Amino acid sequence: MEKGSTDEKSDAGREEQAQASGTLTSVVALIVGSTVGAGILALPASTAEAGILPASGTLFAIWSLLLCDALLLAEVNVALMRERDEDRLQHGRGHSSVVISLADMASATLGGEGKFAVSSLYSFMSLVVLTAYISKAAELLAPSLNLDAPTAATMFTVALGGTICFGGAKTADALNQTLTYGLLLSFALLVGSGTYYADWSQANWIGTPEAAPKTIPIIFLTLVYHDLIPVICSFLDGDMKKIRQGIVIGSSIPLAMFLCWNAVALCLAGGDPTVDPLAIISDDMGGAASLLLSGFGLAALGTSFIGSSISLSEYLMPHMDNTLSDLQEPSGKYALGRAFYRVLDKYEDEKSSALPSPARILTFTAMLSIPLVIADTLPDIFLPVSNFVGAYGMSVMYGILPPLMAWKMRTGRSKSHARRTPVHLKINTLIPGGRWSLGALGASAVVIALSQVAEDITSSGVVASIPTVAGSSGLIAPLVADIASSTQQ
Repeated sequence: MEKGSTDEKSDAGREEQAQASGTLTSVVALIVGSTVGAGILALPASTAEAGILPASGTLFAIWSLLLCDALLLAEVNVALMRERDEDRLQHGRGHSSVVISLADMASATLGGEGKFAVSSLYSFMSLVVLTAYISKAAELLAPSLNLDAPTAATMFTVALGGTICFGGAKTADALNQTLTYGLLLSFALLVGSGTYYADWSQANWIGTPEAAPKTIPIIFLTLVYHDLIPVICSFLDGDMKKIRQGIVIGSSIPLAMFLCWNAVALCLAGGDPTVDPLAIISDDMGGAASLLLSGFGLAALGTSFIGSSISLSEYLMPHMDNTLSDLQEPSGKYALGRAFYRVLDKYEDEKSSALPSPARILTFTAMLSIPLVIADTLPDIFLPVSNFVGAYGMSVMYGILPPLMAWKMRTGRSKSHARRTPVHLKINTLIPGGRWSLGALGASAVVIALSQVAEDITSSGVVASIPTVAGSSGLIAPLVADIASSTQQ
């Protein structure tokens, strides 16, 4: 088989797997399900010191920032999608539903360096998040099914990942919507019962407003859904009106849920971070509360797992296609690889249309095997790493880079378009204000990242140690050891 025909087959396979219902409802469910994870139950512990009103204000401010960043990502993605379709039309080909990934967006606007940075950061964060989902799912399933944690983790990963892989985008969409409805129902029961038992006269409305900035990293991590933007733009075929509606509605629902739950939980806890509001509900509701919490947790983990898996698989599949294509190169040292390729090629030719492509099967296998193994063998190491990702990775990836990419796109200074018609003539802007609004959004994300750096340095005692270190170089090694140990706490 010629390589050209292999590439066309790969493109056709990805387009077939990328097809979805393309409805606004499915997009809203995808955003809600991906955003509302089990971490929502841990939100009150980080906001208790600040109080209900300061925490609510911080939630709304971070949501507004991330909404603007999501719209900027959609703006860039749709512009590149339209440009790609124009090129395809010139060569007698129609619209392509293959997702333009975040790395592709960075390459087109920021060049090779931007693509490398985005690819590395995105892959790392996605694997960390999937590991956390699998580990938490095992924690919830193991006692209920009377299984050990590794077996429960394997069952969760194979069952859900296999369904998404073999069922395709339509099956994943239907499953995600079902889990989202269950998540919303169980959440409504949780908040309703909490509201009933809460004593609002004792609510901690204003605690310590100065503590509000400390809540930003966990809020930032909780509200992020931006890795889904390329998938959403493909699902809705670049319809800017539907994309904007889907992002606004889909992100507003989790915001409302977080605001309601956080207020109820902080009222139950009375502003004391050591008090577990879930325990208060459980004491009054008995076993029903445990069942409700388990159902909510599994639904939240399932929807988040689906969103992350779809997004990461769409990013990795083109790379897998290229890897498989390279296996057929006529080189003696790749004889085993060519034999493996022939087996996959035979499967591709003989399989029914309902079965996934070899690239899709291999992508899901590789993508989920790594976090599954890590979740089984090193579950504790990912807690500090997850905190690091929330504080720095998310703020850079989804706070700083979107305005920068939009800036380059609008001004037509993209490295990959230097000798072509300026791209900004073809795009519809979703965020008004020109360079001033883009600069303000980027600066806000930079301030958030720098404030977290300052907070981490202060809490680790580095500042207090600087005078001593300056006077005695022999204390440098112990200081470095202290910093390293503090990051693991």
